[in-house]
Amino acid sequence: METTTKKFDNIEEQRAWNREDWWTEAGHEWSGSFGTTENLWNTEIFDSVKEFRGTKALEIAPGHGRITQFLAILVDELSVVDLNEYCIVKTREKLGSHIKDYIVNNGNDLPGIEDNSLDLVFSYDSFVHMHKNVTDDYLAEIARVLKPGGKGWIHHSWLYGGDEYSFNNCGGRADMDPEEFERLVEKHGMKICTQNEIKFDGEGDWNGKDCISIFEKPIINEEA
Repeated sequence: METTTKKFDNIEEQRAWNREDWWTEAGHEWSGSFGTTENLWNTEIFDSVKEFRGTKALEIAPGHGRITQFLAILVDELSVVDLNEYCIVKTREKLGSHIKDYIVNNGNDLPGIEDNSLDLVFSYDSFVHMHKNVTDDYLAEIARVLKPGGKGWIHHSWLYGGDEYSFNNCGGRADMDPEEFERLVEKHGMKICTQNEIKFDGEGDWNGKDCISIFEKPIINEEA
């Protein structure tokens, strides 16, 4: 993809995923470091989300539903939101009525999701491409829709000093790191529970390391 020196709009940048030729195996092509998507779910994700069995959840940017298919079995009620209508269409084709709501958003908001209504907001392999301002906007929305005591589970980039245009960086990663992500979480009144690295097969100089951050919306004791 040809680029220039202008300041890029990261939301418009991510509209690149709204096309068939960027998806060769419905997203499973990006599970190769783990063997299969099922193995990725079993080894890297399940243990940290199994506490949400039977709850209400939202997935941000599900792609074509490769992780959504497992999350939909775990939770009682799952909605999905994506900037790209093509991704919503493909996820609907895959999972149909197993998903409560299919929502096309503006790339940084959670329209139609009620305040204090969700136990979990989850995203895998999407925030890794999002700039800090977009992540900041989403975290404000996540703080709004989580119930007190609810948690966010976000897989994001661990990259310092990359190009402003994320697709010029290894793995299409945007500039983000655990410290900056924690700062943004705390800015919106939430707190980090854990931050753990997840390793991939790297490209060139990229070490193939991302971060999974789990954070919580505090329960406010009104009697205190």
